[in-house]
Amino acid sequence: MMRSSHLSLKIFLLLIVYVTYLGCLSVHAEEGSCANPGSDTEGTCADVDGDDFDDKPSRRRMDGPIFATFENLSPYRADIHFDDGRFGNFVSTLEANGGEARLTTYRGHSFFITRHGVREALVDPATDGQYFFRIPEDFEGKDDEEGPHFTLPAEASPSK
Repeated sequence: MMRSSHLSLKIFLLLIVYVTYLGCLSVHAEEGSCANPGSDTEGTCADVDGDDFDDKPSRRRMDGPIFATFENLSPYRADIHFDDGRFGNFVSTLEANGGEARLTTYRGHSFFITRHGVREALVDPATDGQYFFRIPEDFEGKDDEEGPHFTLPAEASPSK
């Protein structure tokens, strides 16, 4: 009996969370921000009357994929990692001295660079700060065009 009541309580709590989430979604949809609840990015929804998006930056679809190019001018072979807020996820390798990679990504995504295979950060020697590259949330390039170009400078080196 005890085990059954715990299961019922868990199901009841999950149901409350789900209903709360649905209520949050409907409130945000009414406010005109139907793509991402809690997002302050405009232009992510179709018109209420079903019209297509127009070319104004504030109304252009801002949630599609974009193409970012990474270039490595340093003498070190380097790995690109998607910044997931923890240890990162490996995405691609950049050859030394001019290697490039083109990635499909989305607005708001961040990346960091490490030496190939050893996960040692490549940093700015003047500040010892790791290089991070972020796709701006308000990046206004069209989804099917070339996106931002990020360059790891020739001075990048392992932290001392």
